[in-house]
Amino acid sequence: MTNDAFSAAASLDELLTRTQQALAAMRSRSCVLADGEPGELLRAEGAAAGGRVRAVAVQGGRLHSVVVDPELAGVSLDVLCGHLVDAVNDALSELDARVGDSARADTDALAARLGGLPDQAELFSRTMHEVAARIRRDRDAVTRAAHPA
Repeated sequence: MTNDAFSAAASLDELLTRTQQALAAMRSRSCVLADGEPGELLRAEGAAAGGRVRAVAVQGGRLHSVVVDPELAGVSLDVLCGHLVDAVNDALSELDARVGDSARADTDALAARLGGLPDQAELFSRTMHEVAARIRRDRDAVTRAAHPA
């Protein structure tokens, strides 16, 4: 028996392992660490009032920080709240775009990895059929040798 069956199985196993790793990496991007701090999350910054109000949003739609220039202390509360809303919305819009780009890139990478799966599965199946046929032939040959006609 050749190593074809073992090579096909090893290739299929390797492809499935890499696919599982890619899926795990995709899932881990959307998590928050146990201490509540963002891990390897995507981040985006938004600004308003000429950059004097800045907001940072992280993947998952969470607001990470807001910074307001002290020079805005004399501005009315309504105006300041409007600037905050604008900065946060700007950050969230940018974050949505980055998450979308990242998801497309991850999906493309995963699709490329999975693209070889049908070929590997077909090779594995064909090799297993060949192995089964060899086993049947060998068994029949042994049976014929043990019980001559």
